[in-house]
Amino acid sequence: MRKASSAAALVASGLLVVSLARAEAPSPCPPVVERSTLVPCALRASLAVVGEERGREVLQGRLASVSPWLPSNPVASFSAAQRSADGTPAAFNWYAALAQEVEIAGQRGARRTVVERELEAQGARLLLQRREVAVAAWQAYFDALAAGEELRLAQRLEGVGERVATVTRAMADRGLASGIDADVAEASLVGVQQVRFAAERRKASAYATLATLYGLDPLTTRTAVEGELTELPAVEEQARQALGHDGSARPELRVLEGERKAAEARADAFGRARVPNITVSVLAQNDGFNERVLGAGLAVPIPLPYPVGRTYAGEIAEAKATARRTQTDAERVRRGLRLDIAVALQA
Repeated sequence: MRKASSAAALVASGLLVVSLARAEAPSPCPPVVERSTLVPCALRASLAVVGEERGREVLQGRLASVSPWLPSNPVASFSAAQRSADGTPAAFNWYAALAQEVEIAGQRGARRTVVERELEAQGARLLLQRREVAVAAWQAYFDALAAGEELRLAQRLEGVGERVATVTRAMADRGLASGIDADVAEASLVGVQQVRFAAERRKASAYATLATLYGLDPLTTRTAVEGELTELPAVEEQARQALGHDGSARPELRVLEGERKAAEARADAFGRARVPNITVSVLAQNDGFNERVLGAGLAVPIPLPYPVGRTYAGEIAEAKATARRTQTDAERVRRGLRLDIAVALQA
């Protein structure tokens, strides 16, 4: 039942997170939990959401690190020498050069594509985390309401049981009822009291969970919950609509799709890295006869076959295998999502 309610709440969060998470919650969030402030406050208080946001900042920094046009900074060199014959200075020689490495296979664009795909996956991961927080908040909210109703019902039953036990015992003392009936009534009262104790524990646990999700200290803050045990709007309709689609818009699948694209882009980047970078240089020289020499140079690394040289064959194979595995994981998650929705509808 809890799994079904989780799936139903997750379906509903597709609409509720969009509408409620964008709303500005009061600052700080009040200790009175209501439907209008539940999700925004839970999202603000969630460290998991903050962690995913920090992960996006990490990738933004990585995108900046792969964005420079040049793969490395230019290298300037200078050397000088004094030529002498029999201890007498004859000439002064100097040599200056400027070299720059240049990528010719589009490696920069390939690296940027990898990080951009990872950013897409991280954005979907952030949305997924926000939805999971919203689901947990709704479940804790309704658990708290249900625990309060259960406790009130148990208290009413306990009051009735006490009166029945008192009357039955009085009648037994006067000979109007048997002692067994009085014992049965008292035993029933003990059972009702046990139910009340259990309800009190469930209420305390539900309120502590809700307070934690709400960003409050469950040990020092007394949380009040206001609302009614009425279902979320359009839950069943959204679930039936979700069964009619392939689920590609779900953040769970968008995360895996982004990871697959990132792996494919990484394989392409390694393939482009096989092409050696050229180094262009210009030089100026003053020789021993005080002649000025200007020139240019071109250096190209010599690629060697595997395993003597580095060909990125293993990295490419790994990235392609990761993309295939992620595609399989996406299909598995798609099946699981449809199963959860179907079970939730039946429940």
